[in-house]
Amino acid sequence: MSVAVALLLGAVQGLTEFVPVSSTAHLYIVQTLLGIPNDEVALSFDVVLHLGTALALTLVFARELKTMAQEALLFLAGRPARDPLARGLLLPLLAGTIPGALAGIFLLKRIESVRTLGLIGLSMVAAGVYFLWAEWSGSRKVRERELATLTLADAIWIGIAQAAAGLMAGFSRSGLTISTGRLRGLARPEAARFSFLLALPIILGAGAKALLDLRKAHEPYVGGAALAAGFLASAIVGFVAVRFLLRFLRSHTLKPFAVYLGLLGLVLLGVSLVRHLPILAGS
Repeated sequence: MSVAVALLLGAVQGLTEFVPVSSTAHLYIVQTLLGIPNDEVALSFDVVLHLGTALALTLVFARELKTMAQEALLFLAGRPARDPLARGLLLPLLAGTIPGALAGIFLLKRIESVRTLGLIGLSMVAAGVYFLWAEWSGSRKVRERELATLTLADAIWIGIAQAAAGLMAGFSRSGLTISTGRLRGLARPEAARFSFLLALPIILGAGAKALLDLRKAHEPYVGGAALAAGFLASAIVGFVAVRFLLRFLRSHTLKPFAVYLGLLGLVLLGVSLVRHLPILAGS
């Protein structure tokens, strides 16, 4: 893999991991356009992309993560909370991570085996409709909730949305989790913050799984320069993307991303039909 290709894939990962347009789908599309089969992308490169996006989240939420770590230690020591909001997020984050972890362990390989361009297109159209429904529902609520009111039920539903997005390329993890937060009554910026905090353990877990798979894989060689380029591109672009989206959602809705996903999904479906490609691999 050349440094230029590594930079491009890292930038695509960093941007689309957080902007609600689906990173898996866009990486699949870019690799298809470049003529790179999915199984030829080295696991070592997948690891550094996950590490890059995890670093981006860590830098953006450094203060919140430090406070939550302190509150976790205080809780284990049986001491009262210094920051009630940070402590109150610990259990919801844990509960919300479980559906995605279980889906990744037991279902991801099966779903990946049937992934096609047409299925990605269908998923994008479905995600766009879901975004619009969530925004319509959220706009009808008289009073939107703050993050301090988050319940375990909220966290589990948002976690289920994250699990679904992890399985189906085209759904968009950030888009589905933010939309589900809206359906649960959270204000859009609050739903976005929880979505990004919830993403960190899943991204780290995916990177760890790829690292474990790397131990028994016979994969193409990727040079140190390409690995470094992919890592830096995903981290820098990811950092900018998170900061941008947090500001954007203070005064804007998910509707532009819904329209984008719907149109791109229809294009992918059209290409599949014209070329007589199967919607499910192996069908």
